[in-house]
Amino acid sequence: MNARLALTMRVTEAPGHAERRDALAQDWGRFLAVALPGAAWLPIPNAGDGAVRLAEAHAVNGLVLTGGDDWGVFPERDATEAALFHWAMARDIPVLGVCRGAQVINHMLGGSTRATDGGVHAGTRHPLTERQDWTPEDVNSYHRLVLARDMLAPVLVSDALAPDGTVEAFHLPGRRVVGVLWHPEREHPYGACDVALMQRLFTPEQI
Repeated sequence: MNARLALTMRVTEAPGHAERRDALAQDWGRFLAVALPGAAWLPIPNAGDGAVRLAEAHAVNGLVLTGGDDWGVFPERDATEAALFHWAMARDIPVLGVCRGAQVINHMLGGSTRATDGGVHAGTRHPLTERQDWTPEDVNSYHRLVLARDMLAPVLVSDALAPDGTVEAFHLPGRRVVGVLWHPEREHPYGACDVALMQRLFTPEQI
C-alpha cells in the first residue's frame, strides 16, 4: 500500500476579508517530494470531525500534525487535530507532530506546555543534548511554547533536549508516534536524520 498522508493546516486571517483561511506552507510539498517521493498527500481543512471523514474517504494511512498557531487560539484547528489524532491512534496509523503538532500529541496524552522568553527557541538554531541516534545534532527553532521534562505526558519518552533542558523530541513506545519541536520542512538542504525519520514512519513497507 502506498503512503497516503494527511497534513493539518494552520489558520490565517486575510487582511481585508472577513473570513478565516486554512493554509499549508509550500515547504511541505518540497520536503515530501524528497523524503517520500512516492507518497500521496492531502492538506486537511480545519473541519472538526469532518476532517476524519475526509481522511477516511481518501484512505489516509499516515498523519502529520504541522506547525503554526498555539493551542487554544483557533478552536476549529484544535478540534480538528484532536479528532484526527484520536482517529489515528484508534487505527494504529503513524503520526508525526512537528512543532505545534508535537505539543498537540503531548496535550492529547496528558502533558502540558509553558511559555518561554524566546531566547533559546524563537527564530534561532541550537544543538540537541541527550539525543538519540535518529535525531540531528542541531536544529532550527521557531516555537514560543516549550515542554519541560515534567510537562511531558507520562506515556511519552524524551529523545532529545534543547540547551535549556526542555524536550525537543519524543516518541510513544510501542506505537509509530513521534514529536519533534523543530521544522524538518524548513531545512535547506534537508537533514538526513529528518528524511530517515519520515521514511521510517511512513514507508509503505511499514504501513
